[in-house]
Amino acid sequence: MFKAFLFALLFFCTWDAGWLRAQEQVITVLFDYDKDLIPDSSMLQLIKWIHQHQVEKVLLEGHCDSIGSRAYNLDLSRRRAGAVQRLLTQNGIDRNSIKTCVGYGKDRPYTDNNTNEARQKNRRVHVTFYYQNLEQKPIVVRDTLATKVEEAKNVFDGKKLEAGQQIILENMLFYPGRHILRPESLPELHALLKLLRANRNLVIEIHGHVCCTTTEPDGYDWDTDSHDLSLNRARFIYEYLISMGIGAKRLSYKGFGGTQKIHQEESDETLRAENRRVEIKIVSL
Repeated sequence: MFKAFLFALLFFCTWDAGWLRAQEQVITVLFDYDKDLIPDSSMLQLIKWIHQHQVEKVLLEGHCDSIGSRAYNLDLSRRRAGAVQRLLTQNGIDRNSIKTCVGYGKDRPYTDNNTNEARQKNRRVHVTFYYQNLEQKPIVVRDTLATKVEEAKNVFDGKKLEAGQQIILENMLFYPGRHILRPESLPELHALLKLLRANRNLVIEIHGHVCCTTTEPDGYDWDTDSHDLSLNRARFIYEYLISMGIGAKRLSYKGFGGTQKIHQEESDETLRAENRRVEIKIVSL
């Protein structure tokens, strides 16, 4: 798997017109209770999808749970569909290609079960795309790493390490919505490698965190099409260190999603960036 990660450091994707067969795809967007705000991870999923396909038509169907009056829920389901419609048009989908937003309210429940989990599944918009694929072709780009590893300032400089200590790797940067590390982050990664080589008894746990989650336990990963972004980012570092000769018994990793945010309010990019982080926990020395 790590070879694929290294490949991703050297290659980026560009989208070229190469038609495949026409298809139909449904993506379900889940909403918080009594809200019509699209969760960030669902935004990323939709934006990624429409930029990978030649969309011809879109059908939007809004739904609600069973709580509240019929009239209110009908309006809320329409507002949810309208929010998705605005997102699609802002990202290049022709308004005339989108079928008039349909609000079903609570008339067509996903399930009649009245548990919290079931009600969450009913608070949704079904987005049906009628599309053609665009062929994905990788192109080679040069490594933009300009700083030598030996010269890189890193978070471990001057620190006294103690068991139980957690250290934020402030310069461990990933591409948005992906578990692929940016080339300019390699000095920090190499600094961690040097630390482990210099301290043969050091055992660490790698923790991944993300920003911008709402109802989802983790962020959406564009590369795996799944909601496990923080776990995949931590695993990326774990597999790199193993590939460089660090014993697996000295390493472990966990993904915490957005459950341990430094800032609960993420009103600007600075706060979001501080939540979107990787930490190292010193298990033993």
